[in-house]
Amino acid sequence: MALKISSVNLMALENSKAHRTIKYEAVHLNPPTPIFRRGQEFEFEVSFKNRPYNPQADKLRVLFYYEDDKRTTKIPRGGSWITDSPDIHEDMEMWSLRMVSSQGKTIKLKMRTPTNTPIGCWKITIKTDLRSHLSSETYEHPETIYLLLNPWNKDDDSFMPETQLLEEYVLNDVGKVYTGAKDSIIGRHWLFGQFEAHVLPILRQILKESNLDYNEKGNPLNLCQTTFQTHSIIKGNWTFNFEDGTRPDLWTGSAPILKEYSETGEIVKYGQCWVLASVACSLCRAMGLPARVVTNIFSAKDMDESLTVDKYFDKDFNFLESESESMWNFHVWTDVWMARPDLPSGFGGWQAIDITSLKGPAPLEAIKRGEVGLEHDVPYMIAAVNADVIDWLEDDKELLGFKKIRTTTDHVGYKMLTKKPHIFDPNGDRDQDDIMNQYKNPEGSKEERLTLYKAAYKCSGRSCEVFEMEKAKEVEEIKFNMNDIESVEIGKNFSIVLDMENTVDQIRNVEIAVSVLSVHYNGVKGHTVKKTCDTVEIAPKAKKQITIEVKADDYIGKLVEFGFLKTYLIATVQETKQLWSGDDDFQIKRPSLTVEIGGPLKVGKPGKISFKLKNPLKRPLTECQLAFDCPGLLKYQKLPFRNVSPEENMVIEANQTPLAPGKLNLVALFHCKELQDIMGSALLEVS
Repeated sequence: MALKISSVNLMALENSKAHRTIKYEAVHLNPPTPIFRRGQEFEFEVSFKNRPYNPQADKLRVLFYYEDDKRTTKIPRGGSWITDSPDIHEDMEMWSLRMVSSQGKTIKLKMRTPTNTPIGCWKITIKTDLRSHLSSETYEHPETIYLLLNPWNKDDDSFMPETQLLEEYVLNDVGKVYTGAKDSIIGRHWLFGQFEAHVLPILRQILKESNLDYNEKGNPLNLCQTTFQTHSIIKGNWTFNFEDGTRPDLWTGSAPILKEYSETGEIVKYGQCWVLASVACSLCRAMGLPARVVTNIFSAKDMDESLTVDKYFDKDFNFLESESESMWNFHVWTDVWMARPDLPSGFGGWQAIDITSLKGPAPLEAIKRGEVGLEHDVPYMIAAVNADVIDWLEDDKELLGFKKIRTTTDHVGYKMLTKKPHIFDPNGDRDQDDIMNQYKNPEGSKEERLTLYKAAYKCSGRSCEVFEMEKAKEVEEIKFNMNDIESVEIGKNFSIVLDMENTVDQIRNVEIAVSVLSVHYNGVKGHTVKKTCDTVEIAPKAKKQITIEVKADDYIGKLVEFGFLKTYLIATVQETKQLWSGDDDFQIKRPSLTVEIGGPLKVGKPGKISFKLKNPLKRPLTECQLAFDCPGLLKYQKLPFRNVSPEENMVIEANQTPLAPGKLNLVALFHCKELQDIMGSALLEVS
């Protein structure tokens, strides 16, 4: 009689150490969930009811069924007999099963799936036969196996040769997302939460609802594109009306977003680019695909593949906003690591995917080399990091109705920031890594210019015309220089300074138009803060400086999220019609939120946490909210708070009981109508 199976032990916890899946919460449930990486052996035990296993009389095979198989007939997708064949065990594209040991009625086996096996949920069936073919038995194991990518395996298309970096790009569940203006960049702490119990079921749902066929679910190229479904998890909102949801700048990480989605089954409100990119990063790391969140400081949005961003001003020097092209103070997307066998050699490695715009994956090497002929939105990404910015002023005498007054070649792609591996600086920027050299050649170098021109000439549209069109020839008798404002503390006045030098022997009159705007981080106008237009006289061979003062009362109440301000200056020499334009982007700096712990924290004992903030304004703070999160200590909480009086030292206290020992990361965010995006964090130690 064939062997009858009494039980199967997939040894989920024991295998999780070798498979680097021990951090997944599901592994520690009762019973534990088996989470394995493809292309790597896992051990399991099979116990029999009727007698011990006899290799001379018995045959045993393990069959794998893909749980979300779209085929209506239940047919195994893979499996193997117990075999000693070295050819099978050495071939990473084969399913492999071998005996490890036998003791009484229990045998221990090692099973290996191929390195291109689709990820997701699997079930196993074990069949036993007598070699005489007189009898057979079937055992269907009830447990679900989660199979993930294996970037530690050289035969997996997700393989990263510098495997030590996988501690950061797959296994690290705490990171930073960089936001801000060029001189006031802030690293926002982010809790990725890829190991929480509800994440793999969400990933399974995404795979199930995708249009991918069976084989595509094993291809990192297709898998990373499933993260575009992040839009069905969290709703993007750039209307800046968040009354029926959570403000994007109040999220502390992906974990609470994914948890809310898991519990309600409804799209979570709301997110913007850094939230979407970070949730996508969490999903990629959860499936085993190396991923990092990257921030492009001064990012161009070019929808017509001209590789330029065109800014238009009317005759009265008013900026004309465009829906198709814009300059973002920063834009955040996700880089993922994979081989690219679908492309010519040399384009594997990091690939850029922009969840906000549903672009990519574009190879970073293709972006850097200007290879616009490749698929997956390479021209869009080239423009994002290296477009030229062209200013145009309305002029009826020109053929197109606008006169080109300035081209800026070094504004876009100021920095490309991501968290540096193996380091976490809770209160500073030692962990900030500028990887712009992976996206483009040094700004202003011959290589950088030639790459952009090559890409522009290969793109369709008006690229060639624009790059060949010279600025209208004019006598530049007046030299202009505008000061660069790095940042301004909230509540302080600031000044815009323009230096002019008259290089000729005649008096010159210069009309100077100044606009100061509050802007959303994606470049959309918030409010007009100040607008002036004056004419000044400059004596022959003289220098002159003008100063436009902006008072705190001018901008307070008109700031939008992140506190970005933008200044435009356009100068016209009346006698010669010489034109000059300049602009500056900077940030009004808000205070930070101080997090203090009231004494040592111990498991099972309540501890006090204090959040402190001094109101820097001579007006009350209204519509206040505090959000904080600390895995292992507490779940994401969002609390309303009373109005804060002018210049008051605010204190919010919370009592929490730690659930487990270790080092914990607490992230806190404060928001009110007058001040947005105030952050604080602390590294806690629980004994």
